[in-house]
Amino acid sequence: MRQLTEIELQEIRRSIMRKEISSAEILMEIYDHYFSHLQKFSEAEFHDQLVELDQKFTYGYCHALQFRFNKKAKEDIHQTQWMVVRKYFCTSRWLYLAGILVLVFYVATQAKTEKELGILLLSPMMLLLLANMAFGYQNIKKLRPIKKTFKGIGIPINSSLALPITERMYFPILMAQIFVYVPKLIFSQIDLPPFLPAVSAAITVLLTLYAVSLLEVLKIKSKTALI
Repeated sequence: MRQLTEIELQEIRRSIMRKEISSAEILMEIYDHYFSHLQKFSEAEFHDQLVELDQKFTYGYCHALQFRFNKKAKEDIHQTQWMVVRKYFCTSRWLYLAGILVLVFYVATQAKTEKELGILLLSPMMLLLLANMAFGYQNIKKLRPIKKTFKGIGIPINSSLALPITERMYFPILMAQIFVYVPKLIFSQIDLPPFLPAVSAAITVLLTLYAVSLLEVLKIKSKTALI
């Protein structure tokens, strides 16, 4: 295999950029395929082989690959998080889960005002916020070389695996709003304050379990994926 010239690499990049791929994973997969394939041929054969590759990796074919990969990425993140959550209910981790339950319910019973209970509810979301900031920085760092390689592509390049994780990090905010405000609307005639500590503790446990499981998913995927 020969070393491709800088001019040839630029032609490969221009050819791929015309396909307007936004998934960093698919973009690099196609680029690596082009690169490894064209290395096998001489300079005289380069253009003919590049045309053949373009005929195979058409705009429509590349976007179909991207669509399937994006769908699979979302399913993969969902399945991985569900697998992690199930582990917390196994005998090897029941003490860990029980410890969280005892601690949260104890703190909730000691809270004297709704403001203190609100702070308890915010704690897992603050954990997710910090994780999201760190995740965003790491993702930007990993995507920077790819964006530099395909500078001028005309569309934003993002990780297909990063997007569903980011969406899941914002999901607890909506979930917390539903847990907090919906009962007040449905049970407006009931005196809720006596039940608030128990309700707040239950919501906090669910949010904490959600946050910790998502952080573990991030840890698992960051070892092999572009996130």
